[in-house]
Parts: sequence; structure tokens; C-alpha cells
Amino acid sequence: SDGVTFTRNPDNPVFAPKGAWTNGRAIDADVIEFNGRLVLGFATRDPTGKTQLQGIATAPVDSHFGKAAWTQQTDHPTLKPELPWEKSCIEAAAFCKHSGKLFMFYGGAYNNEPQQIGCATSSDGIAWTRVFTTPFLANGKPGEWNASESGHPFAFTDDDGRYYLFFQGNKDKGKSWYLSHVEIGWKNDTPVILAP
Repeated sequence: SDGVTFTRNPDNPVFAPKGAWTNGRAIDADVIEFNGRLVLGFATRDPTGKTQLQGIATAPVDSHFGKAAWTQQTDHPTLKPELPWEKSCIEAAAFCKHSGKLFMFYGGAYNNEPQQIGCATSSDGIAWTRVFTTPFLANGKPGEWNASESGHPFAFTDDDGRYYLFFQGNKDKGKSWYLSHVEIGWKNDTPVILAP
């Protein structure tokens, strides 16, 4: 009630994916309100536990957000690794809204393989299409602070309407970690990274 002190929902865990395509785990949750409901992005794995996949569940925005409120929207991944740079992992959905659509920034490939950030869009929050076939935000060049990865994004829309993409990076295969951000602009309703 105050944004500082939290009480666990007695229904916890409130959501776990089901179906032959998933091993039942759900991590890297991000939630956004869209068209009167909450859209929950989650990462899960295939039954072998090797490939990280993206799924979507929704709940009414006026619900109690317990187990009965969430509905898994597909019986298959909403995004799965398909591009060479994504390797065996799509995770860490980070949502924002622009021009009546949802945009999802996501980590492609596992940490330090390198992980890089991709982007997909949706008009309903369920069916997603990649915006680019190359990373939206790539890892750095050898020797740069994010040479090992630019990953695990978080999208933030400020009160003034500006968009920021936060992400983690390192240059030593995960021995150290740093957080950074870029500002996102829009060109023909497509996200672009603005020069600092």
C-alpha cells in the first residue's frame, strides 16, 4: 500500500507455465498494463532444460493477481531462439508501449556467450514479431566494458515521455558486473538508440 513494505500474495506462486513445451519454471518476470489487462512476460525452458523460451500470461487489471487470475496465452513459446546470435536462449522480457503497440526488449543467448539485446513488437501482447534480425543493442568490442555481454534489459518510460533501456554488462565473462542505460528514440515507430 506504500510501495516500500510488501506482503506476499498467499496464492504464491501465482503462475507456473504448463504444457509439453515447458519444464514448468518461470523467471525474469516483467508486467505491463495493456488494453485493460496485465501482460506478464516470463522465461521458461524446454523439457530438457537446455533452451530458454519466452511465454506470455495475462490477468485482469482489476483482479487480485492470484493463481486463478492468470491465463497462459499459448501452448507454445511466444518467442524462441531462432537467430544465430540468440543461440539457445531468449529471456528477460522488458516491455514498453509506443503508438498503441507493445515492444519487448529481450536478452538473446545465455550470459556471456555473449548475451545481446533484441526487440520484438505486438499489437495484442500475445503474438510477437521481431523488429530486427540483428541485436538492437550488441555487446561491446574486445576490451570495452561490455565486451562479454549487454544483457538482461529493463525498459523505463519516464513521466516526460522519454524512454530508457537499462542493461547489465561486463568484459570478464561475469567476474564483474556493471549497469548502464541508453535512451531510446523512435523513427517511423521503430526504436532507435539515441546518441548520448
